[in-house]
Amino acid sequence: MRWRLALLPALLLAVAPAQADEIRCLTGGNRAQIHLAWMLPADGKPVSFVRYAGKTQWLRLTRLRQEGTELAEGRPWQFDAVWEEHLDGKVVGHYAVSTQGARIYAFQYTNARNGRQTDFSEDLGAMTETGCHWE
Repeated sequence: MRWRLALLPALLLAVAPAQADEIRCLTGGNRAQIHLAWMLPADGKPVSFVRYAGKTQWLRLTRLRQEGTELAEGRPWQFDAVWEEHLDGKVVGHYAVSTQGARIYAFQYTNARNGRQTDFSEDLGAMTETGCHWE
């Protein structure tokens, strides 16, 4: 029984990063009918995830490249990144993302199969304490 109690702090630490992940809500498409949650990469890691509204599965993203630009001295840098979206071991799309500080200034999805592009914008009204909620 003591060994179980000794494991408890380690298990709690293992779960803590998943609860600390920051999520941004985005809306896009022709009539703003597509909603997704983007889990920001932790500590500059090259892995992230997106989940579309109504779905339970998080899709894995892998960063292909990232560029940083200092726009003004003393201000947050702008980061432009390209991410690959993976499903069942295949690349199904790409995301081009531009951020500065905590803000997302561009978020565009390109379908790998047909080349169709979808622009998203940050949906601050969908943010809740438990994640994204769209009506």
